[in-house]
Formats: sequence, structure tokens, C-alpha cells
Amino acid sequence: MTPKVKYLFYGIISLFVISIIAVFGLRPKAVNLVYMTDTKYLPYMMVSLNSVIKNKLPKSKYRIHVVGKNLDAEDIANLKSLETPNVSIDVYPSRELDLDYKRLGRFESFKVSLQKIFLAEYLPYLDKVLYLDADTLVQGDLSEVYETDISDKYAAAVKDGLMYQFPEHIKEINLTEQDFYFNSGVMLLNLDKIRQDDIIRSAVIYFNTHNEVFGDQDVLNVVFGQDVKPLSYKYNCNSVFFEEKDADFLSNFFQESVPQTSREVYDRAIILHFAGHKPWTPWFTHSYLKPLWYSYTKEIPIKYQQML
Repeated sequence: MTPKVKYLFYGIISLFVISIIAVFGLRPKAVNLVYMTDTKYLPYMMVSLNSVIKNKLPKSKYRIHVVGKNLDAEDIANLKSLETPNVSIDVYPSRELDLDYKRLGRFESFKVSLQKIFLAEYLPYLDKVLYLDADTLVQGDLSEVYETDISDKYAAAVKDGLMYQFPEHIKEINLTEQDFYFNSGVMLLNLDKIRQDDIIRSAVIYFNTHNEVFGDQDVLNVVFGQDVKPLSYKYNCNSVFFEEKDADFLSNFFQESVPQTSREVYDRAIILHFAGHKPWTPWFTHSYLKPLWYSYTKEIPIKYQQML
């Protein structure tokens, strides 16, 4: 066999293998992650993003989508500087929403979170995405949770302790009959189903006709209804819950075994979520979680380290 024929033969074989991989879905799928941020929260989002990149498996491919408000060219360049061969980062400008914000009432600080409702429009070419709040730390690879089957659900998410902390609020929004109220800080979203069922329209109508709305979380819980798959607490581990309640209570609440100590809980968590007190504030003094969060600040661009 001549060298020319040999190269042609190997080329045909390579194309055949690639085709088989593509047809049967053997090629690793990219994990699509999305964040939302503004200039104020960008440094904290970068810390979360650094933890995502640092703790992914080398073979996993991630596509990061950032919906940003008022980010300038330098911000975008600094975000892009975090890219690796298996991690791409794209930035999309946020838009002004035609919503009656005064209806937030005492929840006015959650205005920016309402952008989450429109992710299916921001990312029209994606069928599924994993959303993360900026105040999260990721301690493991996200491929497994991303592959959760939600083909017949709007989302997969973790039960929120708001159900037992503020039962009066659950009653106010008429969700007392639901046995599952989720936290919207981490959500695996079925964007195809959200589009097909015109959920964005339902969400806007609900928001614009109700008062004292707890940001996007109330809206999404109402419009998704029971079409949400529960995820393990490990994928949205809120430090507030595990400091206030014992393992027996939490095991019953989450319907899965919870370790006896909070340290074990945090060590096993895939995603830590600082939904209550933030580790960058002076009044957050947790001896383990605060230094853990700061350990991820050292590899983000120096400009943002100085803003923390």
C-alpha cells in the first residue's frame, strides 16, 4: 500500500468513526451553563465560574452563557480570559423588561432576578440549560446533573426551606397544596418545553397581576406547578438550612439521607449556595465556608479581586 493510499484509507476510517460517534451520540455533549450578572455582581460571579472550571473533569466540555447588564468591553475580555480548550464563554447583553416592578413590594431587591424568566428567549438555540446564581460554589463535575432526564418537565431543582421557614408566604401565593416549592438559584431548565407551552407569557401575566412577589422564584413555582423534578440537596446546598436544622429533620424534608454534621454536608455538596448571608460580607464568620469561598478568589482577574 503506497503512502498516499494509506493516508486516504486512514482518512476514510477516521470519517467513518466520527460519523458513528455523531449518529449514536457517543461524543461527549457540552454542558450548557448560564449565569446572570451586572457589574456589581460580576466579581462574585467570576468566583463561582472559577470554581466551575477548576472542579470539572478534564474531559467534560462546558459552554458558559453569561447574560450581563452594563458589562463593558474590558469585563467581557476578562470573562473570555477564563476560557480553556474545553470551556467556552459567551456574553449576551441583558434587556429592559416590560414588567410592573412596583409589584415586587418588599422584594424590590430581587428585580434583576426576573431576567431568569426569559432565558428561553435569550438562548433560543438551546433545548436545555443549567442555571446557576452568582453566589454559588461548584465543587464537582456537572455532567451528571446536566444529563438528568427532564423531557416531560419544565425543570429539575432542589426543594427550598422557605416551605418550613415561612409557611405563611407559601399560603399567600396559594401553593399550600403543592408538596414541592423549589429554590430557583440552581435550575436545570427544559427550554424547549418552556417555549412550546408559552410559559414566559404565563409568567409575565402572573407577575403583572400579583403583589408582593418574591422575585422569579414565586413566579416560576406558580407557572411550573408540579412539572418539576426534585434534585438532591447536594446540587443546591444552602448553608442556612444545615446550620439551623438537624439531620433527621432535613432527611425527612429532602426525602434522602443527610449526614449528621454540617461539615460532612458541605464536603459532599456538588453546589454550595450562599442564598442567605454572603461569605464576602463582614458579618459572615463561618470558620469553614468563608475561607473556602475566598480560596476560589485567587485565580480571577486581579481587577475583580480588588473589588471583593
